[in-house]
Amino acid sequence: MAAGFSAWKVNQQYAVNDRTTLNGKHYLCLVAHKSNSANNPKGAVKFWKRYET
Repeated sequence: MAAGFSAWKVNQQYAVNDRTTLNGKHYLCLVAHKSNSANNPKGAVKFWKRYET
């Protein structure tokens, strides 16, 4: 896992610019929110942006 990235988790509070990983891909948080299965980085483009390291 790249430095500064943590694994994405359900019921986690995320702030703008937090970085996470899911299925080996990196994402940057765009909107502060509490995560749930519907707003995961892979499917919720309004919450997350793919981040290239």
